[in-house]
Amino acid sequence: MRPAAATTFPRPLQALAAVSLVLLGSACALAPGMNLSETDHPLVGRIWDTAAAGFIDEDQLRQRAGRAEVLLLGETHDNPEHHRLQRRMLKMRRDGAAPPALLMEQFDVDQQGAIDEAVKNGADLRPLLRGWDWSHYRELIAEAQSAGMPLRAANLPRASLRPVVREGFGSLAATEITRLGLEAAWNETSNQFMLRAIESSHCGKITPPLREGLVRAQRLRDATLADTALASIGRGVVFILGRVHARHDVGVPRYLEVRRPGTRVLSIGLVEVSAGRTEPTQYETERAGTAMPHDLIWFTPRVERPDPCLAFGK
Repeated sequence: MRPAAATTFPRPLQALAAVSLVLLGSACALAPGMNLSETDHPLVGRIWDTAAAGFIDEDQLRQRAGRAEVLLLGETHDNPEHHRLQRRMLKMRRDGAAPPALLMEQFDVDQQGAIDEAVKNGADLRPLLRGWDWSHYRELIAEAQSAGMPLRAANLPRASLRPVVREGFGSLAATEITRLGLEAAWNETSNQFMLRAIESSHCGKITPPLREGLVRAQRLRDATLADTALASIGRGVVFILGRVHARHDVGVPRYLEVRRPGTRVLSIGLVEVSAGRTEPTQYETERAGTAMPHDLIWFTPRVERPDPCLAFGK
């Protein structure tokens, strides 16, 4: 289970702990005894337009998704309701003349050849889903395959992240740093935000060098996720990824804008509700700069999780 924010940051930033655990090939699953709560919360099922500060219906959602070149569906990995809504969005988006590509953070880019071979031969993709819970993504992948959507791996392998954590961006070729937009898409406001978020998501029990290394890893992952999106953008992209990766202020959209200005991105944050917070403006309040983290927030029940900070570092 990923460490959660201990104090100042809201639950959406708990997913940032995935940056460190991805180095170990770990992913979060709905463990035995974990349940959905707040199913009757007044915001559950509603879709909030952050720019217009108003709710939209699913017809409007369908129209906006259809206009997007890159549709980002930002999840909390262990929430089954998020995966159900992603399947609904995939069905909405598959109705066009040419099916878009399905990109997934859950597959590493070095697996693309094996994925293509498995799809061609009708083989099981489950063994390729390294460290992730297959039950969360099985139906989504089947839906994409039935619609003839290409399946694209999007994430960096662990081996590519470790040198950046330990040594910095000096471990990369200068031309690659420029090509990916690693510096052009970043600023001190973004950096300070991510440093605080990493600190909080690790319950305050992280050394400064490791904290800085994990921020670099997050940046490289987001730049790579954007790179894979650009490779398929001509046919349209539906992207399954963690909600922090989908954020406009620190995630994939920053790199898309640097490398392909004007790209039509629609970022949908699938956000768990909390008891006592019944106004949509009470969510996703922490941000780097003035950009709203997501274009739309789709509110869902939350997963009941034990506090990971109770056992952090044991």
